[in-house]
Amino acid sequence: MGMTSSYTVELAEKICRAIADGRPLNRVCKEEDWCPSEYTVYNWLDKHPDFAKNYARAREQQQEVLAAEVISIADTIKDAALARNMMDARKWYASKVAPKKWGDKLEIDAKVETNGGPSDALLAFLSSLEAKKGG
Repeated sequence: MGMTSSYTVELAEKICRAIADGRPLNRVCKEEDWCPSEYTVYNWLDKHPDFAKNYARAREQQQEVLAAEVISIADTIKDAALARNMMDARKWYASKVAPKKWGDKLEIDAKVETNGGPSDALLAFLSSLEAKKGG
């Protein structure tokens, strides 16, 4: 369930390696006797900028590992329902921890034409506001 320990660069690097290998922090903290609690790790992230920077890089690597796992699962798991569930879980997680990179993207195709001045609709709206104010 995690142990209490003092921060060391070596321990921070070990945590980052586990994250970069694709494991979520909560599982690392629960399964590894060398790892402190999640609470402790989050405190360390606040107190140690170098650790926070390395942790962020490890999270980026983690996402790449999970993306590669989606392909591997698609290529190797014979049970389609199981494979879909495993792939969806990884895709969902990636979309939540890195929405700009892995989240759904909405494309908006809109053309705006302007002649540089206010539109007739805007002028009419402004006129109605002036009329309501009495001026």
